[in-house]
Amino acid sequence: MTTAESATTLDGTAFLFPGQGSQTVGMGRAFYDDWPETRAAFDHLDDALEIDLPGLCFDGTAEAIQRPSNTQPLLLATGIAVYEGVTAQFGVEPAAVAGHSLGHFTALAAAGAIEPATTAALTHRRGECMERAAAADGPGTMVAVLLADPDAVAEVCATREDVGVALYNAPKQTVISGTTEGVAAVRERLEEQTTARFRELDVGAAFHSPVMASAVDCVETAMADVELCEAELPVVSDVTGECYTDPAVAQRDLTAQITSPVDWVAVIETLLAQGIERFVAFPPAGVLAGLVERIAPEAECWALETPADAREVFA
Repeated sequence: MTTAESATTLDGTAFLFPGQGSQTVGMGRAFYDDWPETRAAFDHLDDALEIDLPGLCFDGTAEAIQRPSNTQPLLLATGIAVYEGVTAQFGVEPAAVAGHSLGHFTALAAAGAIEPATTAALTHRRGECMERAAAADGPGTMVAVLLADPDAVAEVCATREDVGVALYNAPKQTVISGTTEGVAAVRERLEEQTTARFRELDVGAAFHSPVMASAVDCVETAMADVELCEAELPVVSDVTGECYTDPAVAQRDLTAQITSPVDWVAVIETLLAQGIERFVAFPPAGVLAGLVERIAPEAECWALETPADAREVFA
């Protein structure tokens, strides 16, 4: 949501919001302590939920904030609260926004397509849907595949119905997700056919995979209770790479992404084609900033972790 009516649009600049897997205890705390606008926005979102957002975010355990029904509203609240702080402190807004997985919700809230408190409640329900799916059909696992051609990875995944590519994070950096058996089988074939390296991810479930299929109806039901409107800023979909403001696109893609891969490479390529030259990753920012640097090493990329970072970027 663009809070400053006279905000200056930063031509050539996109704001990026992270998804699950990037969360850390204490994320956003420096902004919460220093900026009253961020603190007010965060506390407002806390009032909309039955969970203790400040307690979990600033003093919780790594295990607690990894639970999807906690992780998702925590990341949403952190991103939106810092965004509102940036717009209030510096009177600026981006030329476009995008988010990685859960970050797509944050991007839409920042763009004014959905009210932040509503979004926080929706992401909490979305996390609960995913937890139930993981309990019923998983939890499954996710493994990063490094130094392998993404098409080769997708081709091997296509030989099974219980595993797929979950994330196209960067050139030759994909993540596969599915049942434990399915992921192990795909990994074995890739080890035989490629020189790929692998890294198991410490996540709570097999997100963006067939394991999440039973969550789709649950999320659709939650989405039916939410009013989406035309975005005030261009949003780039992490499902298709499409640049849009139409709420029908958001409705479609926020449901589709439950079992579909996140194509972060397509997101950054679309933004570059739209004339974006500077990317600002919102906290927790390190993961997204690193991916942007791999996809577009020639672009300017900033990671906001403290108010001092923001002053360097916007003042």
